Amino acid sequence: MRIFRHHGDQKRIFRTVVSAVLTGVFTLGQFVSLPLTANAAEGVYAVYVSDLKADRLDQTFTMEAKGASITVSMADMMTTPVIVQENADGSKLCCIADTYLQDMYIDSLNQMLKGIPADGQKVYYLSKAKTSFIPYSEAGYYQVNEAGRQKILNELYRMLVSDKRDNVKVTLGDTELQLMPPEIPEELAADRYTLQGTCTTSYKGSSASRCNNVERAAANINMLILYPGQEISMNDAFLPRTSANGYREAGAYMNGKVIQAMGGGICQVSSTVYNAAMNSGLTVTERHPHSMPVHYLPLGQDAAISAGSKDLKIRNDFDFPVLFETYTENKKLTVNIYTNALKTAGASFRLHAVKTGSLSANTYLEVSLNGVVLEDRFIGTSRYNPMLPDTEE
Repeated sequence: MRIFRHHGDQKRIFRTVVSAVLTGVFTLGQFVSLPLTANAAEGVYAVYVSDLKADRLDQTFTMEAKGASITVSMADMMTTPVIVQENADGSKLCCIADTYLQDMYIDSLNQMLKGIPADGQKVYYLSKAKTSFIPYSEAGYYQVNEAGRQKILNELYRMLVSDKRDNVKVTLGDTELQLMPPEIPEELAADRYTLQGTCTTSYKGSSASRCNNVERAAANINMLILYPGQEISMNDAFLPRTSANGYREAGAYMNGKVIQAMGGGICQVSSTVYNAAMNSGLTVTERHPHSMPVHYLPLGQDAAISAGSKDLKIRNDFDFPVLFETYTENKKLTVNIYTNALKTAGASFRLHAVKTGSLSANTYLEVSLNGVVLEDRFIGTSRYNPMLPDTEE
């Protein structure tokens, strides 16, 4: 290890440390303590990353947040000087006084995050003709905050003075990120729509035919607009379950049995829609539980449909249109419902169920305003038959 020990370097190092402390770049308390891994004289000295990681320049350090990631190798940082402090108690500390290069990497991560809409921050606005919804390009996004920056640097410091050869990954959570809301032009504000109700279910493990049916039904209601006073039938919205409409035979429930039926699996879409609709404050005028429990939602939160006998019907009792957005990704189905941001500000709804037995549950809708629960409304009781073995639905 090449250590800067001569008189000129020693003065320069301490000037760097003192200057960094005085200017607030770091404090001595920000050094990261690790067990001593090599014999060296006690004191403070500076080395390059290329010296600390001479035999591990291919070791990588990854920063990730909300699906964005930046990976750098020790070779990328090899000319970065590191201040190291070795203590008599067997601990080793290190810090980088000039974090220009690291800040550049964090800035790159922030640039990537700008292109990823934050959950629930996607924005639509209603066209002047009230006939379509247009996505607003400037959606809300996350940026690394000071806590996130310190977490990244601290984990990097640990890696630099460690003899471990493992690659290191730092994942930032919500507390290490700052939400940057979109700036909506004033002329669009009155018609600004944001996410009000959502639900995601998994169809992982389903047959290819069932996956097809789920994705086909979901696509049929994507970007659907429900106008004030309008009621929609999911049987109608999904279109007749025929091969001409793209549906295939797959497992479905009928009279407590599992059969092969055209469009088998679309009840998962209606059930997901049911939860999103209730979570958005829409009125459900017809809903039926399955004859047996389903694997993708708790008891009391499913919604079966069957042409001619069971349907899921939803009515818009708001005085403005609402937008349904559906998509499938990695065998997960998501239904989002967007409402007028000004008119529903502060209001929230949560569908939930409480089991009353192994095959029954009571369903409730929690209604809140500005975080204060106003009501936990009883919706109804659902009862089921025992689950049959090897069921796909």
